[in-house]
Amino acid sequence: MLPWLFLCLVIALSCFGAMMVYSSSVFVAELEHNGNQYYYFKKEVMWLILGFSAMFVMYKAPLEWIRRLTPLIYLFALLSLVLVFTPLGVTVKGATRWIGLGSLRFQPSEALKYCMVLMLAWWYDRETREAGTFIKGALIPAVIMGLGLALALAQKDLGTPALIALVGGAVCFAAGMKFRYIAVGFLGSAALGYYYVTHETYRMKRMLAFLNPEADPLKTGYQNLQALMAICSGKLTGLGIGGSLMKMEYLPEAHNDFIFAVIGEELGFCGTVGVISAFMLLLIIMWRMISGMTDTFCRLTALGITLMIGGQAFINMGVVTGILPNKGMGLPFISYGGSSLLFLMGACGLFLNMARNRLKTSPRHRSVVSRTLA
Repeated sequence: MLPWLFLCLVIALSCFGAMMVYSSSVFVAELEHNGNQYYYFKKEVMWLILGFSAMFVMYKAPLEWIRRLTPLIYLFALLSLVLVFTPLGVTVKGATRWIGLGSLRFQPSEALKYCMVLMLAWWYDRETREAGTFIKGALIPAVIMGLGLALALAQKDLGTPALIALVGGAVCFAAGMKFRYIAVGFLGSAALGYYYVTHETYRMKRMLAFLNPEADPLKTGYQNLQALMAICSGKLTGLGIGGSLMKMEYLPEAHNDFIFAVIGEELGFCGTVGVISAFMLLLIIMWRMISGMTDTFCRLTALGITLMIGGQAFINMGVVTGILPNKGMGLPFISYGGSSLLFLMGACGLFLNMARNRLKTSPRHRSVVSRTLA
């Protein structure tokens, strides 16, 4: 029953996302693409079809193959991050984070989110009994995470590496890494984050705008204030689908990072609560499904996928509502974004695959994650 509920929620959120992408992008699409109001909607539907295909493939893929190929999958993710710095790299709005493949763009950091989780799960499954030691339980996992995070940080992206580091740390802790190693890693990451924020002017401006957006309402605080105005103007039931005024170039990235603000404007308080409730229900179902998994590799991977979806949703909604600093990160299943949707749906397929095979996989080791999630 739980897998079916999970699948229904994923389908519902994805279809709702496609509808909201059309509603929030129609004005910008007409303006920027010769009157083609369906430009972003068509691309979103194409990626949604590819995403469901990826979900089906990952659902049917033999788990032992995935387990054995995990190091190669992680190596592919690292190489794709390196390709960003080659002539294949594509710069969008001053940031070079994409690989151009003809008319398609691929964002390697989206692959890194789930490949990192997969690699950590593979390592701890292999070295379960050494999870509490320094070398195999802390140092090598730190190197695994450090390689990917360093390449992501080199792309001047701080939000995605921060999310990956938090989820990776949670996976390591659940696998059995000692708390003192987790604490050292957290303090080191916090110090690194402080350095990156204070030594980049635009990041510092974002932080100041978060603390006091009214100080510069036409520049650094503009997006934050417009998002709050959109949500507040929706009141209880909203202005109706397609009724948003803020999407008419008053709110930047209305169909992407700030689509939650358009939801608040068009569907009101009821709509935003509905979206939040859907994500909470999805995470509860995923947590219940994880509790039925006995294999260390499956449980750790499923935990990482759950935390990645929940963490990204929380960060996006937090930014839009002004409780977190502004950081470009889409709302899972709903925001416009091809590679993000593709890997997210593939991860959901893998999650279902692991839940389906929970009785077929043998509990070779009972790690801390088993006791934590039981």
